[in-house]
Amino acid sequence: MTKLENRCANCGGKFGLVHHNHWGLRFCRKACKNDFLAKTAKGHARMRKWFGQATSRNDGNMGRVSCTWI
Repeated sequence: MTKLENRCANCGGKFGLVHHNHWGLRFCRKACKNDFLAKTAKGHARMRKWFGQATSRNDGNMGRVSCTWI
């Protein structure tokens, strides 16, 4: 029986001579890594949409409030 540490994080396939890493996850092929990154980016974009934040929104003041002293 094979341990889960010896399997691809995306498809569950076995590793060959080369494996690809991303933030502690291991992938059997570069295509698996790219597929995983595309799925997570799509999920993150959906969550930003749910919470009402645009993906490219930058109001310039980085959320700081300016105040004027009298």
